[in-house]
Amino acid sequence: MIKYINENELTDILNNNTKLIMVFAKGINCSVCHAVEDRINKTYPNKFNDLDIYYLLVEENPNFRGQHLIFSFPTILLFDRNKEIHRESRIINFNKMERLINLYYS
Repeated sequence: MIKYINENELTDILNNNTKLIMVFAKGINCSVCHAVEDRINKTYPNKFNDLDIYYLLVEENPNFRGQHLIFSFPTILLFDRNKEIHRESRIINFNKMERLINLYYS
């Protein structure tokens, strides 16, 4: 599932989380963010159908940005039971992230 969400909804989801969740923090006018979003949309729902993916616009959600120390974007965060287990910022290493997700699901 891919969904745009705000920080209040995301906080509730993370507090009640029992599985792996990906949070993609992006900027409104960030061209790299659009490219990364396109790759995520085309790849991850097919490869990892149990993975919930949430998109968050950083400019509209400054509290989440401050709480999770997001200084640049795009930033991808992986959470397991409300704990951050992986972070990729700016230059995303998709191979590393996919290996980690595969380990989680194996």
